[in-house]
Amino acid sequence: MERCPICKARLKEATTCPRCGADLSNALNIEHQSEILLNNALKQLEIGNLSAAKQAVEQSIQLKAEPLGLALLGFIGLMPST
Repeated sequence: MERCPICKARLKEATTCPRCGADLSNALNIEHQSEILLNNALKQLEIGNLSAAKQAVEQSIQLKAEPLGLALLGFIGLMPST
């Protein structure tokens, strides 16, 4: 997360916004979980497990709809089932 979702201040590594004081720990945890799921989707895709890859990327997108996740979901949808 580069900016506070409340006041749009630039963020560094802190879990509290330096401008408005908002606690961003939950939002940062959700963002981190989304990244973990997206990485898992890529690993599952690499070993050819399309079902697990699709499930992981769908869960990642539910947490945070990143362009990479959306593109990966589209790519998985284009792959033939085995």
